[in-house]
Amino acid sequence: MKRILLVEDDKTLSRSVDIMLTIDGYQTITVYNGEEALQKLLQQKFDLLITDIIMPKMDGIELISKLKKINNQLPVMVISGKLNKYLTQLLKKKNIDFILPKPVNPTNFRLLVQKAIQI
Repeated sequence: MKRILLVEDDKTLSRSVDIMLTIDGYQTITVYNGEEALQKLLQQKFDLLITDIIMPKMDGIELISKLKKINNQLPVMVISGKLNKYLTQLLKKKNIDFILPKPVNPTNFRLLVQKAIQI
């Protein structure tokens, strides 16, 4: 079973995404900020990281930067309500190819997860 680390401070959205991923057959571990995520990434193996950008304690950009230093192979998907041209370009420079705006479209989200996890 593929393991996904979900990092989302919006508990309602994280619960919805967790349920969707579980129904699709993934094991999902959910945390609510970048610091918790980094700890999980250091302790456990995952097949995909899904993260928000704007979060308390450590934002998604800092999390991605730190992740790339310890595991450059882990696919990363970003879901954010704050996407703009600058942020999208920054994410692309960090080799993030899986980017979705909020609100999350379930069909697009599921397709992108499948694509990301197959890499």
